[in-house]
Amino acid sequence: MKNQKKQLSRGEVLHIVAKSSRLSIGEITKKAGFKYPTFYAHVKREDLPFETLARYGKALGHNFADEFPEMGDFIFKEDEVVYGKKKMSYEELELERDRWQNKYHKLNEKYQALADKYQILLEEKLGIGGK
Repeated sequence: MKNQKKQLSRGEVLHIVAKSSRLSIGEITKKAGFKYPTFYAHVKREDLPFETLARYGKALGHNFADEFPEMGDFIFKEDEVVYGKKKMSYEELELERDRWQNKYHKLNEKYQALADKYQILLEEKLGIGGK
């Protein structure tokens, strides 16, 4: 099986993986940062640069190092998700929690008032609901 992988060009491997993806070729190329026609030029290349293959790999969620172990240095790691600019103390977290909780309660009160008005309108205009 490994002999088959070595016989395939990098472009052919890219084409096989892309065709088996749930994404369209247009979506793949856009996510990889290329234009649509470029994909077809890339899949024709036997010696497609590892950097290019790694960009497609990130877009496809595929690690091409499985097929080409020598490209291990070119694999893009997922960007770390940063939710805040700084760490918060426990007291700051409590204040933040209270702020969001208060906002929720105010919005919930507004929603209830609006729902009550809507119910009144339904009763008046359409005769729906009521006691």
